[in-house]
Amino acid sequence: MSENDSVKRKSSKKKKRNKKKIILISILSVLAIIIATAWGYYNHIRNKIYVEYKPENKKEVSYNEVDGITNVLLIGTDGRTLDEPARSDSIIIATLDNNNKKVKLTSIMRDTLVDIPEYGENKINAAFAFGSSEEDDKGKLKGAEGGAALLMDTIEQNFDLHLDKYIIVNFWGFEAIIDQIGGIEVDIKDYEIDEVNKYIGEATGVNSPPITKTGLQKVNGQQALSYARIRYVGNGNFERGERQSKVLHEVAKKLKEVNPLKYVGIANTLSEQVKTNIDIPEALNLAYTIYKLPSLDFEQLQIPQTELIARDNLYKDRGWCLLIDFEQNSKVLHDFIFNNKLPNPEEFDLLAVENVAAAYNSEEARYNSMYNIKPEEYDDKNKDVIPDPTPDKDVIKPPANGGNGTNNPPASGGNGTTKPPASGGNGTTNPPASGGNGTTNPPASGGNETTKPPVNGGNETTPPTNGENNNGNVNNSEKPQGEKPNQ
Repeated sequence: MSENDSVKRKSSKKKKRNKKKIILISILSVLAIIIATAWGYYNHIRNKIYVEYKPENKKEVSYNEVDGITNVLLIGTDGRTLDEPARSDSIIIATLDNNNKKVKLTSIMRDTLVDIPEYGENKINAAFAFGSSEEDDKGKLKGAEGGAALLMDTIEQNFDLHLDKYIIVNFWGFEAIIDQIGGIEVDIKDYEIDEVNKYIGEATGVNSPPITKTGLQKVNGQQALSYARIRYVGNGNFERGERQSKVLHEVAKKLKEVNPLKYVGIANTLSEQVKTNIDIPEALNLAYTIYKLPSLDFEQLQIPQTELIARDNLYKDRGWCLLIDFEQNSKVLHDFIFNNKLPNPEEFDLLAVENVAAAYNSEEARYNSMYNIKPEEYDDKNKDVIPDPTPDKDVIKPPANGGNGTNNPPASGGNGTTKPPASGGNGTTNPPASGGNGTTNPPASGGNETTKPPVNGGNETTPPTNGENNNGNVNNSEKPQGEKPNQ
């Protein structure tokens, strides 16, 4: 063998190694949006995006265990920066199922009514806002990591699913990333055009032309973000979750093909727009595991399932909510993630869903009667209103069941009202069947509350504390329900 042949073979092997390294780096950039922010090659960026998550009951996580199933909570926020309190506009559980060589995405709809630990009944997208507005023991806002921690706790409490890994992506930074990779392709339907253009028009620093045609087409970051945020056409929030998953999938595909010269720019963008508690060693293991998968096609699930929604309308003073059967939706979620089983609507217990709806109806009737609220006075325009937490002081929330602990007869003729289940099939109390028994939890303070709550999505008065009675009308200067109570 000549010396030149030997040099050529070494050069060829080096190119193959470099190509594989480039592909792996590209996979890491995918993980920054899909599984983990794994830019281990940029140590200065690690210090910007890495935060340590310390749950009260911390479960040990091995950075070397990528066999089996790994879940990561992906949170898309609608704030301008990661540090400002904001709602979670997108909630997706990304599952790396190495047993079945799959990546799965479970989207939890943002209007799902849940029980938020320490804050009570509210939409799930409020959990991130509440948590990010809390203060630590030094009086500093917890910010994005506080929001992620409370959202993970909320999912565990309501769906019995423990999560300890998260990635937070600011949607405005997501826009910049898409621009850096040269845009993505999406298939725009005729009924989506006006909505896409509406969101483009609401953006600041508008530099994108409006969408003028249907079909598969390349869109820039601003157009893609607007597409992902569409809500009020087609199948509403259900189709919205599908659009977001499509955008994530297209970004993942494009990042695998991106020119390596763009890696540094993308990494710097990620450092400002992404936070995660996944450290570099674990992220590298996850990246390599995904790299070894036969394909990067995603299996998708939406929670709640359409058939397992008890009600989809305005509810009490919470705005437009999805009131769901937690027990059955939790089972669907666990089967999808851990048993590799897709939902089968023929197996759903629709009578149980009706019973959940009856329990919600009974609770709402009791609540409205107590506060003299007429359902026809609900304001449809305020269906997206989420209370803004007050970061500089604690405020008191009304009792979780909205009243003073009295047991008014339910509409179905039973012996008391029952709050629908909060955590599904892990031993929690389920709503009674029509006409069944139930109880109403008293307020934490033990006092009576006769203050009228807000109507039409407005603010409300602070309920009584320490056994005091509080009689009066709505005081719009007070903060809305859902904020953290005094300790």
